[in-house]
Amino acid sequence: MPRAVDRPNIIVVVFDTARADAFEPHGAPAGSTPMFAQLASSGALHRKAIAPCNWTMPSHVSMFSGLLPRTAGLSMLPHGERANCRIVMEAHRDRWLPVVLGRAGYHTAAATTNAWVSNQIGFDLGFDEFRNLVGKRVNRMADPSLKASFRWYAHAFLARVDNGLSVVERRMNDWISQTPRPFFWFVNLIECHSPYLPPRPYNDLGPLRRLLAGRDARRYQTLEGVWKACATETPPPRPSLERMRRLYDRSIRMMDDWLARLCERLDAAGLLDDTLLVVTSDHGENFGEGHLFGHAVSLDDRLLHVPLVFAGPGAAQAPEGVSSLAALPAYIARAVGLDDHPWSDPDEGIAVAQYDLTPSPDDPRLAMIRQWRPTDEGYRRFAYAGTAATDGRYKLVTLGDAERLYDVEADPHEIAPMRADAGPADVVERLRRALSRSGETEWTPDVEALRAAGPEQPEPSPDEVKELEDRMRLLGYL
Repeated sequence: MPRAVDRPNIIVVVFDTARADAFEPHGAPAGSTPMFAQLASSGALHRKAIAPCNWTMPSHVSMFSGLLPRTAGLSMLPHGERANCRIVMEAHRDRWLPVVLGRAGYHTAAATTNAWVSNQIGFDLGFDEFRNLVGKRVNRMADPSLKASFRWYAHAFLARVDNGLSVVERRMNDWISQTPRPFFWFVNLIECHSPYLPPRPYNDLGPLRRLLAGRDARRYQTLEGVWKACATETPPPRPSLERMRRLYDRSIRMMDDWLARLCERLDAAGLLDDTLLVVTSDHGENFGEGHLFGHAVSLDDRLLHVPLVFAGPGAAQAPEGVSSLAALPAYIARAVGLDDHPWSDPDEGIAVAQYDLTPSPDDPRLAMIRQWRPTDEGYRRFAYAGTAATDGRYKLVTLGDAERLYDVEADPHEIAPMRADAGPADVVERLRRALSRSGETEWTPDVEALRAAGPEQPEPSPDEVKELEDRMRLLGYL
């Protein structure tokens, strides 16, 4: 068994909201993501990596715990309160990735630009150092006041600021020179999350189109805008979608260039050859495919299929079949030779994804959605829990008591579901068994009992609550 000092460093980078087909190895044009492509050619590319959920918080819980969102009790906010997330995370302390690595001798540090992956949610659990590093992007996207509108459009027109990437870069430069070895670093970059407004030169639209991109954000990328588009199956008009997708791709290129600079600095410091680098995403994004927009409202492959590459020491051959991000802790433990860990060997034949939007049929948000005159399918996405099992080609989706089978090779946009008995019987049976097993492990945490049994939880200050809510409004979650 390797001593801690002999184990490789670990860096996990999450390009938040980055779908797989925005990367060269998954079909993007040459030059879209040259650094990721280089890592894929020299390391282990997981060609069909599946996110366990379609939005940030549950997917990160799976990446840190090795559990599916409902098994962890965190497919949604427990009892509807953000503060309860930390209490439930504490219940998984013994299997939480930074905790386990810390016990194995790693110095652990995190830098995140996403409000859903913050210490206010509870994601600082197990980290020696945890930094919420927020950029200077204007937070008043949905504010209708004249002053807020002026500031927003000036921000869109000037295109000068990123969404935290430059702040993270400065912090990581400090870590490179100061952090004890071996280290585990976790980084979340949110540059390609809506609103899609990267700074120049990555924002290569002209002045008028930059203003239109700012209008697109205010009109379509709020929570109400995304939900209404998905409920009525009426995504934004094609010119707006084309602007959004252009800036989304350019934001991913900006993160890829950041990744190249990180590798150069690690190499200059003599650390690159001793560092396992993992680059992935937590979920993807829809731009009109299947009449869907944004994320968190379906289990479409644009949301579930994410990039995943391992490069450096321990980056073994990637599996031929699907890989679940819930298996990320087990993959990392295997790569660095960590035998004493709580995670099971990954099932690389089938991956399961889950999402829950509303806790009950009387959720008041459903009344709002009914006022939009949703399609039957659009309404079902909000009213019922969704679960999917996929082997990479066939995907079996349950939405409430309805069961649909998709052949994602023949029907890549998942427009025409088949009856389950129309698919290969052996495949369908395996997918059903995977769904059944995942259902048997679901857990509804007793938050009050956990609170009474666990350590006292810190209360966020009013300023911290306001900052969190401002960031969530900017990201379209409030």
